[in-house]
Amino acid sequence: MRKKETIFDYVGQTFKVFGFSILCLNIFSFLFGESAEELSTMFAYGNHGLSLSTMMQFFAIAVIVTLLQALFFTDYLIKKLSMVWRIAAMFLSVIAVIAFFIFRFDWFPVMMWQPWVMFFVCFGICAGVSVALSVLKEKSENRKMQEALERLKEGENE
Repeated sequence: MRKKETIFDYVGQTFKVFGFSILCLNIFSFLFGESAEELSTMFAYGNHGLSLSTMMQFFAIAVIVTLLQALFFTDYLIKKLSMVWRIAAMFLSVIAVIAFFIFRFDWFPVMMWQPWVMFFVCFGICAGVSVALSVLKEKSENRKMQEALERLKEGENE
């Protein structure tokens, strides 16, 4: 049985997404900032850091991603869609949102293929890490529930 989520759970999730994305951006800024400085508004400061506008754009994405997670992974609105389809729809929606931000805020030249390849590679890595962490968390929670159930059964047998 899942606990009913509160606004604090959603705020916490938003800041987890935001923190992870800013960490990734800082790593990319350190590694590629100088070479991307002329091409991307995200790396306007080269490898010296991120602008406030970039961080606020990523905060907006974190809010949207959290809302999309609530939409796709709770049964309030989507009840009959399998988990595989929910995950696929979630990833496609996130890609669409990020693509909108790329176009709207000139994150990189949209007519160059190299930045798109880098975007999809980075997105794939981040999505893979996210899925792996989610699976590990789910397994850990299932193991704890199984152990609690076994303790409960042992208590009944005594």
